[in-house]
Amino acid sequence: MKLLVFCALSLPLLALSWRSMFSLKRHGLYRFVLFECILWLAVQNHAHLIVEEFDLQQVASSVLMLASLVYVLAAVRTMRAKGRVSPARDDPNLFEFERTTVLVESGIFGLVRHPMYGSLLLLAWGVLLRRVEVGLIAVAVLATVAGALAAWIEEKENLAYFGESYRRYARKTTRFIPFVI
Repeated sequence: MKLLVFCALSLPLLALSWRSMFSLKRHGLYRFVLFECILWLAVQNHAHLIVEEFDLQQVASSVLMLASLVYVLAAVRTMRAKGRVSPARDDPNLFEFERTTVLVESGIFGLVRHPMYGSLLLLAWGVLLRRVEVGLIAVAVLATVAGALAAWIEEKENLAYFGESYRRYARKTTRFIPFVI
């Protein structure tokens, strides 16, 4: 049953990612793998997502998932306020909100370059911590690798589009977690 649910929920992710996932040199494929890993973790741990008793592991899980939510909300808010999406940036591999023609360096983006990937990575590890199994650890590690690859490739894309201003921005920010990594 879990496999059927996973496949059914993968269809919208596949439809959303379809046009951007056929090149190893673009970030779309790796982002799709990251989405799929999180979906697999959620389907496998769905019965454990709501807990009644908290121990240290469950508290850590909740903190990671809450931090994930804060990250993504801060990123979306900043992108809406500061990013200028334009059809002039005609790249079919980008989601609409990624077609910004302005390098956003304020808000959460003033601290980290990839708060949305950071959010997804926090979510993956938070969901994993609800119920840890060896196979699920491997999925969380795969999610982390996919997220790191997506960010690394997206940085190359941003450098190609924004040039030296992106290089300067990258020197003063971290990738995922402020002041850490």
